[in-house]
Order: sequence, then structure tokens, then C-alpha cells
Amino acid sequence: TRRVRDLLLAVAAGGGMAWLAFAMMSRPFAQSTSTFFLERALTEGGGTNVVNVMLVDFRGFDTFGEIVVLGIVALTVYALLRRFRPAVETMDLPEQQRYLPADLQTDLLNPRNATDTAIGYLMVPAVLVRLLLPFSALVAFYLFMRGHNQPGGGFVAGLVFSVGLVLQYIISGTSWVEAHLPLYPRRWIASGLLLALGTGLGAVALGYPFLTSHTAHLHLPLIGDLHVASAMFFDMGVFALVVGSTLLILTAIAHQSVRSHRYHARLMEEEQQAASEQTAVPATQGAV
Repeated sequence: TRRVRDLLLAVAAGGGMAWLAFAMMSRPFAQSTSTFFLERALTEGGGTNVVNVMLVDFRGFDTFGEIVVLGIVALTVYALLRRFRPAVETMDLPEQQRYLPADLQTDLLNPRNATDTAIGYLMVPAVLVRLLLPFSALVAFYLFMRGHNQPGGGFVAGLVFSVGLVLQYIISGTSWVEAHLPLYPRRWIASGLLLALGTGLGAVALGYPFLTSHTAHLHLPLIGDLHVASAMFFDMGVFALVVGSTLLILTAIAHQSVRSHRYHARLMEEEQQAASEQTAVPATQGAV
């Protein structure tokens, strides 16, 4: 009876929201803001991607407030997880990792101090994610540069680049990545906010309202006409902040694995110490 009740509630809630969304999207409106943005995105914003032009040109101040909130949320999650300790029963290694043959060449025997994690266990994924990192940076750069006229932009580019970095943590481990590729997510967040703020203050210095955008047209040999929007620098700030916030939140979670391995190492030391004490007692009694 309880499951049937929950099912009916779920169907009613989902169907009601679907009907409401359909009714709102199919209803004709005499006045709509979408027409304003569609007509002025190219002429006044300098781009054909209406969504990106809205975010970084027409509503840049609103977007600036959103990235500030995103940075605050990332710092808050990081501060909370710094003091978080996982439950004891979840901190030990899985059974299949605790009983490996001693002669097996695998980084699981010494996962956080291995000179190279691309051996033995997860060897193929470890090699692939390292090759994937420069490609993710290239795709992120491509999405960033086309964002003003085609689908893309700083937010999407930041997420793509963050995925490439997070995969390094997943496969190679937190300690190995931070030893070979220091990222400093908090600096990414600060740099992104300063770059976005500097873009807005640049317009104020030239006598325009805060975050007023401008497009400069350049002609480069072999490339042709190139338009450079001041909103691109604002989008760079969005990119940096998204990368920093994503890494700060996810790496704070990843650091729990470091605590679990320290816990496992401490248990191993206690077991070895107890075993050595048990073997030492009979020998002492015999000598007496």
C-alpha cells in the first residue's frame, strides 16, 4: 500500500509539472524578453550565440553575482569537508585489495608512495587518462573560443577541463596527482573573480557603466577578420572560477581516500606490532 501511494504521488507530481511546463511554453505572450535578445544579440552583443551573449553581455552583472556565489559555495564545501572524517567501517581497503600476492607488481601494494601508478592494477586507464588531459584542454579551448557565436563558452569549457583533471585524481590517486601536478584550486577561484572584476572596472575606467562590453574588429593575415569582444576576458574569469570551484569541491572529497589509506596503514602497523610482541614473550620466558 505504501509503494502504491508513493507511486501515485510521484506520477501526480511529475505529470502536474509536465503539464504546467507545457502550458507555459505553448502559451503565446504579447510581450516577451526573448524577442529582445534575439533581435539585439548580434547587433549590440556582437555574437550569434544568444545564450552566451545574454550571460556575458546583457546580463553580465547577474552572471558576476552567480560566479561569486559559486566561489563561496566551493569554499564552504571545502571548509566543511576539511574536518569531516568518514565512518570507521568505510575507511578500510576492500578485501580484494588487502589480500594480493606479494609478487604481484601493482601500485595497490603501496598506492600513495608509488613512483608511477601506471603499473599493474589500472595500468591501461592510468595511461589513457594522462593522454586524455591535453585533449581535454584542447577541447576546452575550442569550446571557449567559439562560445560567443556557437554553442560553448567559459562555463562549459571549465567543466570539460575539470573533467580531465578529476580523472587524474580518480585513476592515479590524490597524493600522486598533487605531487606531480599542483593545481591550487583556491588560486583559480581568486584569479577568476579578479579577472571578471577587472573586466567590469575596465569599462568604468573608460567612462562606461560597469561591465559594458565592446567588440574590436581586427584583420590578421592568413586568418582574416577577427572580432575580439571584451566579454571574452569576463568569460575567462568564469572559466577559471568554474575550474577552481569544481576541483576544490571534488578534491575535498578525494582527500577522504587519503585518510582511509592512512587508517589502513595504522591498522597494519598495530597488527605487526602485536604479532612481534606475541613472538617475543615466549622467547623471554624461555630465557628466564
